[in-house]
Amino acid sequence: MDSKLSEALAAVLDDLRNSGGPIPDVRDAQWSNFPGQVTAMLYTADGSGQGVSAMAAEPLPQRIASVADQVQEWAVEELCRVRRPATWPECTWHPDSHPLAADVRDGRAVWTCPRSGHASDRIGSLRAPAR
Repeated sequence: MDSKLSEALAAVLDDLRNSGGPIPDVRDAQWSNFPGQVTAMLYTADGSGQGVSAMAAEPLPQRIASVADQVQEWAVEELCRVRRPATWPECTWHPDSHPLAADVRDGRAVWTCPRSGHASDRIGSLRAPAR
């Protein structure tokens, strides 16, 4: 897999692992011929897949936020498929309500509350929610 995509994907996969989210089978697959776009596929246990991509020339925080948004879409679908609550990652301020959204703030890729706009954790530093 291209190192620019792998670098961005690593932080998001850490968040999935550390927060109890589903873990995709990531496979190297260049499915786009758009100049500068690097790609891979995310597969579920049932064999269905979804593409993930990044623009290699973008700064790392933008690549991480873009990849996080795409992986989040995959994770929500996978959580729904296995009949788990489909709110990954769960909003810190509004539990059992909605997921956080990926964004770039002050040069860092962060999870934010889409309702309040508050920044939560840096993407790559999530932990399992306390219950």
